[in-house]
Amino acid sequence: MEDARAALSGSIELWKDLDPEDVKVPDFPTRISLSRLLMEADMEDDALEVLERLVGEDDSSVEAWYLGGWCLYLMSEKHRSSADFAAERKALMPLMQASREWLQNSLKLYRVLEYEDERLKEHAEELVQGLTKVLGPPTDGDEADEDKGDWEDEGSEDEEMEDT
Repeated sequence: MEDARAALSGSIELWKDLDPEDVKVPDFPTRISLSRLLMEADMEDDALEVLERLVGEDDSSVEAWYLGGWCLYLMSEKHRSSADFAAERKALMPLMQASREWLQNSLKLYRVLEYEDERLKEHAEELVQGLTKVLGPPTDGDEADEDKGDWEDEGSEDEEMEDT
């Protein structure tokens, strides 16, 4: 396992500070696979860094959002099992909330893009349900305002384009 971690770390070091357009940066599907390997090697911090970069490059990837949510979930579970949950609850809340947000984004994209991986959807829904049991339901302003803002922004951008 240590050899695998060293190899994974070494591969990331080769391209992580490069511009996304640089030819030395692995293609999107390769980095998706890399993030899975990093998670399997208990390298969640590195996996999340790769996934955040992927989402920054293409925020319509169902799999990147799902893996980011799963990664954050694993990170929260690791902390939860290694410490007194009652004492760590405040520290874990941001991780769990971020996990739920990433997973909900993946589910929204799943529906919009008519994605076909049913197992991914089922797992994301299961994780969201478990997180909601701990966190409670999302507050009214959390997602509705974000979604509304995204649509409004897109509409005003379209209107601006028409005026030019």
